[in-house]
Amino acid sequence: MNTEIIEETEQRSETVYKQSVILFNDDVNDFDHVEDCLMKICFKNRKEAEKIAKEAHNKGRAICYVASLEECETVAEKMSEQGLTVSIQ
Repeated sequence: MNTEIIEETEQRSETVYKQSVILFNDDVNDFDHVEDCLMKICFKNRKEAEKIAKEAHNKGRAICYVASLEECETVAEKMSEQGLTVSIQ
């Protein structure tokens, strides 16, 4: 019985945190600005921010934040305010 409760709780957690903020490459923002935003808004360290910025640059987009829809909306709004192009999926 305890195993069933744990599994059910884990499944609920997974569905709550299924949203992602996607960062898109653009020709406007430089790497330093993008990395700074990723560190300040998405709580990434320098190495993670650099990796995400490079992925967005090379592939056209990168996942920069995964959380609940509400949290993703907040992060996406803050990223947009900084001139970055993002979407939520």
